[in-house]
Amino acid sequence: MERVLVTGATTPLGRGVIGRLQQEGQVAKVIGFEPRATTEWLDGAELVAFEPDDHELVRFLADEGIDTVIHAGMTPTRSGLPAVDVSRPADVIGTMRLCAAIGHPSAKVRSLLLVSSAAVYPVDPNTPLLHRETDSVEARDIEPAASHLEAEEYARDVATRLGHLDVAILRLAELAGPGVGGPLASALRQPVVPTPIGYDPAVQFLHMDDAADAIAFAARLELAGTYNLASDGVLRWSEASALRGRFSLPVLPFDAGPVAPLLRRFGIPHLPAGTGPMLRFGSAVDSSKLRAAGWKAHHDQRSCVRALGRPAAGADR
Repeated sequence: MERVLVTGATTPLGRGVIGRLQQEGQVAKVIGFEPRATTEWLDGAELVAFEPDDHELVRFLADEGIDTVIHAGMTPTRSGLPAVDVSRPADVIGTMRLCAAIGHPSAKVRSLLLVSSAAVYPVDPNTPLLHRETDSVEARDIEPAASHLEAEEYARDVATRLGHLDVAILRLAELAGPGVGGPLASALRQPVVPTPIGYDPAVQFLHMDDAADAIAFAARLELAGTYNLASDGVLRWSEASALRGRFSLPVLPFDAGPVAPLLRRFGIPHLPAGTGPMLRFGSAVDSSKLRAAGWKAHHDQRSCVRALGRPAAGADR
């Protein structure tokens, strides 16, 4: 890994990954990539912004001698940005174009790392609480899971065609950190934490620092295969609520859907969109495969919950 391209470079996760890569002695150059015009900048790294035309992207990869691509811009809900719609699909078209460019004969990319989501695993009473990479994740007509699985398949296809290309897919748990606005974080940040009547599910987070560290680690080792990623341990919802030091209130075990903005306006505790099944049946991932490769989390679930802090402006919508 000497010349690295990072997509989603201006998101909190992208910036964190670039910061870790810049600490790697073997990395000669890190280029941030955004498929749109931007006035943002990156500290110590080049930022390239252009429409991802296939031919232009192929030429760019070849001219820059890119050997490693970290596609951290595929999954909006795992970017670290606040106020991201949890139903927003993965960037399938952008992933398809990126994989096509990597597969071109003139490109010299030998390692592709795809940042995906643990949302690909079903959450219902008929599936295990702890998901492993070997679990079945058959295509479902449910967003965003369906789009993530489709995007992952493009990466696997290009790996199959190119014997020299290592492809790693990291399925991230919900991110935790100051200003991060996932659905579970949104529920825990409410003045009174909603507790689904009759349920105390197991929940799991991934600290932003652990996410950036693990992605840089996987890129450095040029790992191949699918890996789950979460910070250490699992928490019950009652434990997470207690750690927030706030009162809790029993609510119906269904998310508020379209009336959530009205409930939020009046300060009424509710389950945010996307939390209904999660806060009934619970869900977690087994990260032992990545740990066996040598990665170690620096945070546990308790520190993840403490790291949520207050919502950033515009977060928790």
